[in-house]
Amino acid sequence: MRCLILSYDPGMEWLPPTFQDLLYPAGHIFDPGNGSKREAYGTGIITLLGSARSAKTSLAYAIIDTVIRETKRPCSFIGFPDIVMSAMPKHWEGRVFNPKDFEKMLEFKGAVVLCDDTAVSLNARDSMTTESKFMSRLAGIISHRDLTLILTTQSMSGIDLSLTRMTQLAVGIRRMSPGTLKGERANWVHEVVNAQEELKAHTKDQNYRDVFYSLYDECVCYSWFPDFLNKKIRPKEADMLSKPFGYMSLKELKDRVLRPPRSQKKKKESENDD
Repeated sequence: MRCLILSYDPGMEWLPPTFQDLLYPAGHIFDPGNGSKREAYGTGIITLLGSARSAKTSLAYAIIDTVIRETKRPCSFIGFPDIVMSAMPKHWEGRVFNPKDFEKMLEFKGAVVLCDDTAVSLNARDSMTTESKFMSRLAGIISHRDLTLILTTQSMSGIDLSLTRMTQLAVGIRRMSPGTLKGERANWVHEVVNAQEELKAHTKDQNYRDVFYSLYDECVCYSWFPDFLNKKIRPKEADMLSKPFGYMSLKELKDRVLRPPRSQKKKKESENDD
């Protein structure tokens, strides 16, 4: 257990070494917590696993905030509604970008990118594209752009095992509901169940929101909850950040969810031509 007393704005040390390795820019020398020196890899995928309302997105925001304060890396979201971007804390201005789709994300070399699971779903446009296949394709090129992706997901079944071979991977596990655990991929279920036992042993919150488990560091870590996410301090803004796509206009949401996949559009256009 990493027993840290979190300050108002903690440094990178509140995060486990495998996370720091991907969040510092490539080549940065850091202390992983044992007095030694390590050169940061600077690119890869950080997966935050947890059931709905397990505060995995809050953890992602806390990570982004730490990157903004502790490094010069640009940060990016994908297709967040403009009204939600207005709820971001002031000190993020000029450091956070919000391209409308994943293709434009590649323009931001060296960025740390939050890929909310909803954003991935809304950007998987063809009928044969699952989140797993989409992320697999993306993983093959992120190292060439020095990108670090923070991916939130409710199941590791959405994470293709090839990712562990194609890029560096760090995994943070939050609370998982019993129902979600039953559907977890066999390759991961033992590790996820073990993580739940570790979290239960160290948490003081019934939903385990004060801790998370770092799979590859094999340790429980305390979570940091920034004030800008506190609904008692910023009720409207905090609600926007907790469920960003809930503030997308109904028209745009319908267009993304209900529009025909690209493959179907091409087929229909071809039939019309005939």
